[in-house]
Amino acid sequence: MTHTTTTSSPDSATTCGDAAWERLNATYVDAAEETSAAPPVSAKRRFLRRFLRSRVAVVALLVLLLGAAAAVFAPALAPVDPLAQDLGKVLRPPGGENLLGTDELGRDVLSRLLFGARVSLLAAVEGTAIALLLGVLPGLAAGYLGRRVDRIIMLFTDALMSYPAIILAIAIIGAIGPGLTNAMLAVGIITAPRVVRLVRGVVLGIREETYIEASRTIGTPTARIIVRHVLPNALAPVIVFGSIMAGQAMLIEAGLSFLGLGVQPPDASWGSMLGTAFRYVSRSPTLIVFPGLAIAVTVLAFNVLGDGLRDSLGRENRGER
Repeated sequence: MTHTTTTSSPDSATTCGDAAWERLNATYVDAAEETSAAPPVSAKRRFLRRFLRSRVAVVALLVLLLGAAAAVFAPALAPVDPLAQDLGKVLRPPGGENLLGTDELGRDVLSRLLFGARVSLLAAVEGTAIALLLGVLPGLAAGYLGRRVDRIIMLFTDALMSYPAIILAIAIIGAIGPGLTNAMLAVGIITAPRVVRLVRGVVLGIREETYIEASRTIGTPTARIIVRHVLPNALAPVIVFGSIMAGQAMLIEAGLSFLGLGVQPPDASWGSMLGTAFRYVSRSPTLIVFPGLAIAVTVLAFNVLGDGLRDSLGRENRGER
């Protein structure tokens, strides 16, 4: 019987050794590359990067920041006292000492516009904050608990939404009295039902998620689930809606002040300036332009900012970069 003996040449052994070494070296190189790779971008940075790509939304944010800065530094920016009257300069056109003209009592329009920004922007923030405080908790309860709690809350919500907003606001102010604080309370009450419906709709989807089911299975208390899991995941649409609702709150405040139910004389808001200018539009047409333009630009900026936030947060929820 013939035995066949297989021998490896030194060259083949060297080749196999080199190949093994290359594979081992490649493994360490890949591991080193993975170790030295940049850490993943956080969700906040992704959101900020996407938001900054929207130039229109960035411009809207800058407009709002500029308006807020003008309101904060109004005492330094205003050329004269906004309450100072000069009956010798009644209804002057723009130009000269009074850059934007004067009103029916000779008060400087630019100064009143700057101080009016304080009232109007504060009204928008206060009205939105009150609406969120009144609407988020009932929306969470209605969406997560469901059944009888949901029916009762939504019945009350639908009843409030069945009335025209401005009529309901006038009725509330008629009951509690005029004034900026009462007007903002009325704005918060009439806009809170929209927050309830929004939060309820978001929570209805969140409560069916797997991690919510797992938390319920292990016996986590309902209040803890709502605070730790449901509420944080419902904040994104609430933030977007809050930005848009701030513009709506400003419009409602302007309407109430136009009717004399908001800020009271001699203090100024853009809405009250608009109401006064309307009575003198035939004698001083420019008097109505500046507060109207300020309201239009600010409300548009709030809406555009809300759209930008919605697009950025929407892509975040879809996992897009």
